[in-house]
Amino acid sequence: MKQLTSKHPAIGKKTAPAFNVSRIIKGFEFGHGQISGLAANQDILAKVDEVIHHNKQIIVPIDKDDNGQPLTDDGCGDGREVLTVFSLNQQYKRSLNRPKVFGGSAAMAAACIIGTGRAGSSSLNHVFKNAISELDAKEIDFGAHTDEQMHGNNCGCGAIDKAPQILLASLKYEIPIRGVVTVLTDDASCLNEVYACYRSYVQHLANQPEYSGMQVMEAILNNRHSPVVKQLGGKHKECRIVLNKVRGYTVNQQLVRDATNSQAQIFGVDVWRMEDLAKKLYPTEAVLQKKAFMSELIYTIATAAVLTKGDLPVDVIVPV
Repeated sequence: MKQLTSKHPAIGKKTAPAFNVSRIIKGFEFGHGQISGLAANQDILAKVDEVIHHNKQIIVPIDKDDNGQPLTDDGCGDGREVLTVFSLNQQYKRSLNRPKVFGGSAAMAAACIIGTGRAGSSSLNHVFKNAISELDAKEIDFGAHTDEQMHGNNCGCGAIDKAPQILLASLKYEIPIRGVVTVLTDDASCLNEVYACYRSYVQHLANQPEYSGMQVMEAILNNRHSPVVKQLGGKHKECRIVLNKVRGYTVNQQLVRDATNSQAQIFGVDVWRMEDLAKKLYPTEAVLQKKAFMSELIYTIATAAVLTKGDLPVDVIVPV
């Protein structure tokens, strides 16, 4: 579904339901990336926490398209500002609020293929290609992002560009990732089976041809549904990870950037979008739905481990 081309805000936005925000983890305490939750000064960090925990605008409704329907595509949880919004043959006038998952649904669907044991020994680029095909087959809209530094094999989205490292991290940090998964879901009954599939696939990575995140982005842009892609800009300044479980709403990352004069950012992930994706990919197979959701959680946490130092507190927003 396309973004609005009008300069005017979407109308008829609903009032946010009651919700609670709580800090579930002070930090994953594992990770080898560059992004740190302690990079900003204490006053800025305190301001970020104030906004997350006490500002009712921390979640906003998913925006609507020109027909008045909520957007059904998604983007990434990257916290940087949006510079431009485009598809293969069109430029859009403004950025709209859509669901967010790390890497967009293309990355999540690729994780589902791996975690449900259907990747075999296929190259990672082929897994992403199959993921995009499956999204098409199930008529699931999706989007993505690049950044102003994209070049060579890198498209600018860490959850896509660093996919091989993320899969390796899923095993390197398996024990603590398992612990985080059990915090995020009430049913981890499929976790052993999903991790067995991850291990089975990762053993093939070393013998695969060179992976290219840019090839993945090209496949996304050239998709027949012309997915909407946002170009992000500036440096990574994320200091918190916010997980949202309020369906139909997304994390308001702009609120944090505005409140701190762009001195801080937050990662935002809409967990309900991950749940919906698993159900849409496997509409008649309850067990595969569980495995797919587990696969998404593992990939999401492993992405954080690759991109951050593991010292970003994690907050969760749940409906009352």
